[in-house]
Amino acid sequence: WPSEFSGLEVIVNQEIPSHRDPGALPSFYDLLVSLGKAHHAILALPDLGAELAYPPGTMVYILGKVLEHGVPKWGDGERIVIA
Repeated sequence: WPSEFSGLEVIVNQEIPSHRDPGALPSFYDLLVSLGKAHHAILALPDLGAELAYPPGTMVYILGKVLEHGVPKWGDGERIVIA
């Protein structure tokens, strides 16, 4: 189907080390959608010194090539991210 996004990833129950997206363009936003059940995940943004609550139903736009981001271990619950 036609999409304005250049790629799509589905990530299930994985810890994501802090990183920058090497294939993205610096001016393109990435949409991250947190799904799942009963998890207390955190979206870490080390460049900003921030850790944000990232519960199911959260949608975040970031400049993935510019801004370092990751999701450390979250404990219990099932976590699904569409990025």
